[in-house]
Amino acid sequence: MNINSETIDSKEDLDSKIDDLYMIFVIDNKKYALSSKYILEIIEMMPVTKVPFLPNYMKGIINLRSTIIPVMDARMRFGIDPIDYDERTCIIIIEKDTDKIGLIVDAVNEVITILPERNMKMSSDKKEYKQNFIEGISKINDEIQLILNCDSLIEIVEDINNGINQ
Repeated sequence: MNINSETIDSKEDLDSKIDDLYMIFVIDNKKYALSSKYILEIIEMMPVTKVPFLPNYMKGIINLRSTIIPVMDARMRFGIDPIDYDERTCIIIIEKDTDKIGLIVDAVNEVITILPERNMKMSSDKKEYKQNFIEGISKINDEIQLILNCDSLIEIVEDINNGINQ
């Protein structure tokens, strides 16, 4: 099979375009963005099984097609008062490598393209990294989206798994 540079360029272009896609969701009337490359799926709110000794923002676990996934209430994790879930509340399933986490959000809006030049990166040291999920800020159509860092969200799952297994 012959692979020419045109094929490689188009694959790189495709990867670049995918990297620029972000899911916009809402928490407390504020817009947040997550890179679509980490999003497995969006599901309706479903019953969550409580697990003792987890931080209060970790609502518990769900069984999604025979896969156990920890679920975090994004409102509570960001220090926003919890509300009753309604028909717009949903769970965004995020995956990185083999780790998965469900993120409960008020509503999912849309998928948009955020070009790197429109993404203002936030700087933080490694210690703050786990505490601060904000990777950057983008302004599109006079609206600001806070871009979340999926790596720091997934690290919560790793920390909880390590705590449970000790």
